Amino acid sequence: MKKIFLTVLVVAFATACQPKVTERYSTTGPEVDLVKSLLNDYQKGDWEGWLGHYADTAKLHHNTPEDISMTAKEINEALKGLLAATSSYKFDDESRYYEKVIDDEGLTWVNFWGNWRGTIAATNKELVIPVHLTMNITDGKIQEEHAMYNLSEYTAEMQKIEADASMSADAKAIQTSINNITKAWNTNNKDLMYANLASNVVRTANGGIMVKNQSGYGDFMDIYHSAFPDFKVTLDNIKIDGSNVLMNWTCTGTNTGNFMENPPTNKKIKTHGFSIWKFDTEGKASREDAFYDNLIVYEQLGYTMPTPK
Repeated sequence: MKKIFLTVLVVAFATACQPKVTERYSTTGPEVDLVKSLLNDYQKGDWEGWLGHYADTAKLHHNTPEDISMTAKEINEALKGLLAATSSYKFDDESRYYEKVIDDEGLTWVNFWGNWRGTIAATNKELVIPVHLTMNITDGKIQEEHAMYNLSEYTAEMQKIEADASMSADAKAIQTSINNITKAWNTNNKDLMYANLASNVVRTANGGIMVKNQSGYGDFMDIYHSAFPDFKVTLDNIKIDGSNVLMNWTCTGTNTGNFMENPPTNKKIKTHGFSIWKFDTEGKASREDAFYDNLIVYEQLGYTMPTPK
């Protein structure tokens, strides 16, 4: 009986002396709830509530290396400055993911992944930016935070808005005409095209004169829209220099109609080109000099080039 008692006592003592097993990974808990509350305050614009989740000595690293940090108040002001240009913003519900981990030093970290979605007020452009946050949480406060998100698209949009704001009245009128001309091409709207062309507009292609007036330009549009009903023009780059506009463009379409007396091939084309447009004092286009490689289109359609005689 004594042996049995001693055995039970030894086992109980050994069990009591074993270290408690700590859960190293979880997707729930008070720390995860804190981060959810932080993001909720961010989306509501409750910046006092947002600041309340950080320790006074918290170090925040937003797109910066380990040795460069900012305070929560500094990040607070930076975020408010970025968001001032938006009409709305949020984190997509379906993209959010949270996890809590305990590292080898016993520190608790919460990781967050999600897609930030915001609309730029001035242009109504919607941006989607993936965001990753990792935060050390101790005593119910964020002590350290690392955030990674790419602001290049946001910065480019802000630069575009700034450039548009600094454009002269003449340049803005020309930009409007270019937008209308592109829309007219994409919808085969000859009335809209004529409204933005001078009556004696000239169009050249690789140095040869193709068009000498508005109706000639309309006939030129018909050639492509008859052969490629889904014909589209995309402007890749534009530079307005006084009354001249230099632009790179891309054309696409599907050949479902006759083209240059050839039957439809049902093949798709994609070609790039460059045009120099000139505008008169009324903001109407008086000339287009276009440069592109027809051979690329012919090859995409499967045309066989005749052998020189």
